[in-house]
Amino acid sequence: MPAFLAIQTWRQCRHRQKMRASQSTRKAVASVEQAEGESVESEGEEGELGGASYEELYPPPQALEKWIDGTKYIRVKYGKVQEWVPETDVGTYRFSKRGYESRDPDGNWVCHAQMPEDTSHLTDAQRERLILELRGQISFNLKDGIDEDGFRPLPKVPPLEKWPFYRVDITDDVKAQKEQLDDYQQLQLTQDLPRAYFLANRWKTANESRRHLGYGVNTTINDVANMNGTVLGFKALVEQLKRTSKFRRRKDDDAMPSDADRLQKLQCTSLLGTAKGSAISLWFYNSKRKKLMIDLCLGDDCMDQGLYAEEMLLRYLILHAHELGAETVWCRSRRTESGKVFLPPSMRNLGFTAVPIEEQEEEEWESLGAAEVKEEATEAVPGLKLWMTTRDLEDFLSAANDWCEEMGATDLNEVADNKYDLADFLEEKGLSAEQRLKLVQF
Repeated sequence: MPAFLAIQTWRQCRHRQKMRASQSTRKAVASVEQAEGESVESEGEEGELGGASYEELYPPPQALEKWIDGTKYIRVKYGKVQEWVPETDVGTYRFSKRGYESRDPDGNWVCHAQMPEDTSHLTDAQRERLILELRGQISFNLKDGIDEDGFRPLPKVPPLEKWPFYRVDITDDVKAQKEQLDDYQQLQLTQDLPRAYFLANRWKTANESRRHLGYGVNTTINDVANMNGTVLGFKALVEQLKRTSKFRRRKDDDAMPSDADRLQKLQCTSLLGTAKGSAISLWFYNSKRKKLMIDLCLGDDCMDQGLYAEEMLLRYLILHAHELGAETVWCRSRRTESGKVFLPPSMRNLGFTAVPIEEQEEEEWESLGAAEVKEEATEAVPGLKLWMTTRDLEDFLSAANDWCEEMGATDLNEVADNKYDLADFLEEKGLSAEQRLKLVQF
């Protein structure tokens, strides 16, 4: 048997085993929950803590574990969603309503970050914040992670809207020159989110893979911070592209998010190069305040030419801002995995300075399309639903899932690399010539 067929057969078997295991798990959990008459509580908005004691807010171990047909199941949280999963599938660490826990040598789940016995030295506000931190529900401010001297790691990385802005005035020194842009193809991806998503997802994977290789003896602490900040930046970029796509497909009776004006104006611009890297950005223009706001600007490889391409894209956006009539450009900084604010080299080179916190707006962006989470979780390949939906081919998602299972595809890049084979398969399911064009265009 040829090597590629052997690999494909092995991947198909592995994928089918996982699918059968997950289906049997869901059936077992559903039958027990129906028999017990239990309903999984939703993770909606939490009210104020009021005068409740910490013990009342801290669930006992019995509420987080149970036995089904001789198998121990534990309740864990994935974001705001709680699920019952076999304990053998969890590993050493888990996140539950008790907070982050690890398994001790005896196999018991323990949470070392627990409430001190004596909290008399804490104010009521400090006590409430500590409880929220232990429960993984702490909210962030823009100023969190900025203080160089008194910085302490945050319980989790703040969302993109909590990454503070830096700014630079528009001068000839920071604008792109024509000869600098000759090395790049300029792409406006605002109306082509599928292509933007494909590029962002591929570059995210590339930077994650580079980080997994580790660091060398000559790697500085700033190199590590830049690598982590870039990986988190690409994760935020992919999430914002998904969010923008959902906003554009919203129904007339859907509630408008708090940043609807931003989402309506949001632009996606990329510079594609060969020898000098590539970069991608999300930005919008505030005509009232005459400033261009950049949410993200990321190079394809943060340890190589991606740094140069990132700076060139910033210069290009500054030039474009001048053409739009802007007087200044604001760009968000990045965060490391400890939550610390980090200014990437491209922004330091162009002289970006911190915007005072009082001049920035504290935002809380809502999650869009929450009802679709369960459906997205059944994808054969992560991101497949969005990839199909942005091409107006969501009706063929089920058939695409079948094709992925038959071919053993486990990554969206594999789907994209074999899109012509997928198109041939979907033609048997009723894919028209026009729809085929949409599928294979990028």
